[in-house]
Amino acid sequence: MRTIAAVLLFLAAASATASAQQQGSWSSSSMDHGHAADAVAAARAAAAAARAKEAAIAAGIPLAPSQSTSFSVNGDTVVRAAAPLTPEQQKAEADGRAAWQARCRPTVVEDREGLRRTKYAEPDCDLSRFNTAGN
Repeated sequence: MRTIAAVLLFLAAASATASAQQQGSWSSSSMDHGHAADAVAAARAAAAAARAKEAAIAAGIPLAPSQSTSFSVNGDTVVRAAAPLTPEQQKAEADGRAAWQARCRPTVVEDREGLRRTKYAEPDCDLSRFNTAGN
């Protein structure tokens, strides 16, 4: 499978190189002193990438991360934001935070390498700010 993928990528690269060499035969006076050549090269590269993706799909090869364009979570392409907390939930969160602060008493110290690290008065406080293990 990897050999097929390598051959397909090699063919796509060779195709892009050949088209770039054909493009080099234009005279510089035909350019608009802008980025027309860049636009043509980008369009050809995009077409080559699309052909490589189609070939990979046809061959049953897993797509590279740069080739997969669809995003989904559990099959759904829309990620919904969490609902805002109710006043009761906000109070519960504030109470949990206060209890954690009172138990763990986090402090930031700088070690000998100059890295800032958080130290806690009780064990297991680094697992979660609301972790109440050991109480």
